Amino acid sequence: MKKVSLYIIITLILISCVHKKESGIISDLIVPNDFNWHSIEEVNIILPSTSTIINQDGDTLAHAIPAGEYNLFLSKNSSFSVIPEATTPLTKAIGGGVIKETIYFPAKNRYATIMFEDLFPSKGDMDMNDVVFGFNLELYLDNQSRLRSFRINIQPRATGSSYRQIGIAAALYSGMSSNYVDRIFHSTNGYISDLFNVTTGSNNSYSTEIGAGFDVIPLTGNFRNHFSNNSELFINVRNIDPPSDTESFWVEVELLSNRIFPISQFTLLQAPSLGRVNLDIFSVFGQRGKEVHFKNGRATNLFHFPFFIASQTNNFSTVDNWVWAILSDKSVRHPQEFVKIYNAYPPFKTWAESGGSSANEWHSVSVLDSLFSAKDFNYIN
Repeated sequence: MKKVSLYIIITLILISCVHKKESGIISDLIVPNDFNWHSIEEVNIILPSTSTIINQDGDTLAHAIPAGEYNLFLSKNSSFSVIPEATTPLTKAIGGGVIKETIYFPAKNRYATIMFEDLFPSKGDMDMNDVVFGFNLELYLDNQSRLRSFRINIQPRATGSSYRQIGIAAALYSGMSSNYVDRIFHSTNGYISDLFNVTTGSNNSYSTEIGAGFDVIPLTGNFRNHFSNNSELFINVRNIDPPSDTESFWVEVELLSNRIFPISQFTLLQAPSLGRVNLDIFSVFGQRGKEVHFKNGRATNLFHFPFFIASQTNNFSTVDNWVWAILSDKSVRHPQEFVKIYNAYPPFKTWAESGGSSANEWHSVSVLDSLFSAKDFNYIN
């Protein structure tokens, strides 16, 4: 009888330990609580004359922008050069107007990598491959350095999610309730209405999402439909499977004429703050209420708020500061299914545990067998 009781006690202890680990009490990584998980930093620059800006690799960060104050979004410890322009070439704007300046992220014709986990509010398997896509942003300015419109370019790469319905959206908001968006255009139909409630117009145009509480810009309502073999559950996350071709697309957004603002007030993937206008990116899994944001992202009115009770936080991070969304400003390979990202990229652990003060180029050293390599998306590694 004593042996049975002892067995029961040991079993209960083991169950308790497993539960504590899953809830984030026992951490895989010891991450500082104040780490915001940003791999990019905002650099403020004041130009005395019209200039083009390039990074250390020769990629264009900004094209023919006039004298003024600007924000650039760069990887930490990166560098750039300012090249004065004799003339200001004109570029075509949305709707047929003329816009003279463009700022790019991460650079012209280059993609950053965005990776999401779908097991929110549970911690998940940390392979960061449930939704993976390349992300490129073009910010179109007028001759007074104000943001008039922008284009988001998406390059679908992989999904290791068990959810059949997956959406991706952007949001534009400030520290106070304001609407900025006038019209949205999609390069395809985007399957927007599969998951998001919008009013559609002509030429693949549509409104911001109805009932979200601020400007939510659906990018796709069916991420899987952008893959050639979308009948498969796991796509481009296992090297033993045939790779899938993908359909890239873009979404262009025009701002209301009375809501344009100086580009120096624009931020990317930051927490809401007064005087700044932030562009957020998030995913939706299975049901509209299951939004997965970057840390400190702003939940919409359509979010299922009891998820915050389960996660024990309200900022889209776990109690030990793990997250469900990560961005690299480079085009990097994602881990194969069930391979933790810090095992696929050993410097990732140093980067996270240092709170971003070390190993910012965490993708520079990898275990190739742990990464998806059956298809290439202009990767740097």
